[in-house]
Amino acid sequence: MFYSLGKINLSILNNHFENLMTDETIITKERIQHIKNNHPEDIELFEKYGKLSVENPDLIIQDLKHERTVFMIKQLPDTNLNVVVRLVLQGENESLKNSVMTFYRIREKNLKKLIDKHELLYIK
Repeated sequence: MFYSLGKINLSILNNHFENLMTDETIITKERIQHIKNNHPEDIELFEKYGKLSVENPDLIIQDLKHERTVFMIKQLPDTNLNVVVRLVLQGENESLKNSVMTFYRIREKNLKKLIDKHELLYIK
């Protein structure tokens, strides 16, 4: 079972992933449980800001270690939120949707490291 989380802005990502199959982004029950188990202090933030983080990120960083994966960062006054999304490209199973892999807060210092080690695709 999965839940729709929102729609990513294809115009932002089409420059880097021109063959994105869909803008729809989902999260499965299993991934929600993963967030609850591994990032329990962040589940409330996910419930409040997960959709906003996907639909209106402040930064998008391409994960160079995992193919078709991006970090969608939402900056809040006191912290940064990181939604890790696996993108679905044309040629894959047509029933698949972009999927949230995990969600957690990320400190400014670690965000800088993420930008240094990966590719910054978008900044608001």
